[in-house]
Amino acid sequence: NVKLLVMGSLLVGLCALGIGFMLPQTYQSVAVLQAEQPTASLMMTAVVLDPVIEALGLAKDETLEAARIRLRERIKVAIGRNDKLMTLTVSGPTPQQAQDTASALIYQTYQQSRPKGSVRTRLEAQLAEARLRLKNAQEAATSLLKQLEKNGAGTGGEIARGYADLLGATGTAQGQISKLETELEGLTDAQLVQFPTLPQKPSQPKKGLIAIGATLAAGLALLLFVFMRQALRHTTGNEKSAAKLLRIRKSLGLK
Repeated sequence: NVKLLVMGSLLVGLCALGIGFMLPQTYQSVAVLQAEQPTASLMMTAVVLDPVIEALGLAKDETLEAARIRLRERIKVAIGRNDKLMTLTVSGPTPQQAQDTASALIYQTYQQSRPKGSVRTRLEAQLAEARLRLKNAQEAATSLLKQLEKNGAGTGGEIARGYADLLGATGTAQGQISKLETELEGLTDAQLVQFPTLPQKPSQPKKGLIAIGATLAAGLALLLFVFMRQALRHTTGNEKSAAKLLRIRKSLGLK
């Protein structure tokens, strides 16, 4: 039974390895962004996926909805607990398609993350007001600074305090301007830590694991088969022995 167990298991493992080479290969492109869960949720919506499907021609002979579902299955998004970085993993039948799909997803996410309509109008109005306040504060601060230089340090206590207040207001206005500009700009390459990679090796199928798993499964199945065959032979032998003993007892007139 040793030859059966060893050779049979190896044969099945080799067949599984050959099948692994025949299966379609899958490649994974990985990108890393400084983004949180809302961005990950946005990336899986139709407003992002549909333009990607159209741009790359992923629909082919199926409906847009079916192509969208299939594309979602190829996308994996994970948010780091500590660093809060978002890792985007996109699968594809070729390395180039995996990278192109990941790049298109990121680009469309950039586009959809920017405010639109009334929200954008409101932010632009707030930005214009903040810039005007900054300009006025800077002009007033410049004027007070000239007065301080003209009057000297000993006579400008109130002017100095007013100048300090204007400097604080200038800093606040600059911070508000930066925040509003960031909201209007949305996501950009500034948040992209790692561009989508071009994979060199397929991630699926894992031929080695397939071969090892098939070998172990075949070995277990053959081992069970050997035990069942031995048990059947033992049972058959016992039945034949019992039949012989019964004939002997009858021939001797024993019960």
